[in-house]
Amino acid sequence: MTSMTAGRPTQGTTSRITLTSDDITRELVSTHTPAALAEAGYLTGPDGRAVACRMREHQLDEALLFGRCSTTNDVDAFYRRDEEPDEQWHARREDTIARYCARCPIAAACLELALRYPEAPQDLAVRGGVTEEKQLALADTEAKRLAAARARDRAPYEQWAMRLHAARQVLGLARSYIGLSVKPEDRNKNHAELRTAVSELERLRSDHRRATGWAA
Repeated sequence: MTSMTAGRPTQGTTSRITLTSDDITRELVSTHTPAALAEAGYLTGPDGRAVACRMREHQLDEALLFGRCSTTNDVDAFYRRDEEPDEQWHARREDTIARYCARCPIAAACLELALRYPEAPQDLAVRGGVTEEKQLALADTEAKRLAAARARDRAPYEQWAMRLHAARQVLGLARSYIGLSVKPEDRNKNHAELRTAVSELERLRSDHRRATGWAA
């Protein structure tokens, strides 16, 4: 995926806007559903990897519904059998890659999900057309990026928990709202705490909306 330059002449001059590959992938992921990305061919090949890396876990999960293997019952084709000789397994997995992965419209999403949330080493399987050995190597070289991606996946849930806690604080303060029957300093303190709690709840709500892709 190369950078794109868009220009629009204005009164004898040219205003140029350059979009990097990162800009393009971010825009694609934020404006297209996994189904649309798969249908348009954005989840295969090197460019597909760039797009998949930007997707959230729930988007990657949804993309799997459009994989070539999604309707097969031949699950064992992707896994090595117990005590299966290397030569036999290597031949069998190459057949699996050719049959399912080579023309799969969501191969990059499948691989990204496997790298981000791998199975136990003994349960690794062919994913996105990539063998177990290559997956382990990619997981090692991309460890920092994958850790950041997992953190992005967790962020909305963590922010939701913080919002719930803040909402409970607001509710508790509202129930203990102090009226005119007490000292002004106590009443003012209570009201100030309530305003602060409400402001914090609004801030967390805005952060959560941004994290989940909604405008604040």
